[in-house]
Amino acid sequence: MRRALFMAAVLFSLVVTAIGFAAAGRQLSVVPAAPSRLPATPVTLVVPDVRNEAFVFAKGQLQDAGFAWKVAGGVGGYSANIVVSQSPPPGTRLADTGSPLITVKLEKNKKYGQKGEPEDRSPYSATATKPAG
Repeated sequence: MRRALFMAAVLFSLVVTAIGFAAAGRQLSVVPAAPSRLPATPVTLVVPDVRNEAFVFAKGQLQDAGFAWKVAGGVGGYSANIVVSQSPPPGTRLADTGSPLITVKLEKNKKYGQKGEPEDRSPYSATATKPAG
């Protein structure tokens, strides 16, 4: 019984050693991914309609859609204020230049006060606003 157990241990050791040498002899390499290609046609962005929205929701929609924004007019970018107009208008198709600029005008929300600091510009720089096509 001891002899069989000893022979099994020796055989196991030889197999593990052989596998180790076989693995050490091979070089593992990582194949780089194929470089991504830019789309053949430019990407078009469609300006969402953020009129009559609370500013906090409007700026989120614009950022999610890939746009930069700024507040114009006498009312500051407080979160509860309401968007009354935007330029370019909703539905306009623009070339994706990175983060095309959308300008919004706000009116004070009569139900909620203006608290905190106004945000009058998107947190990142705007790029050129070019019509698609």
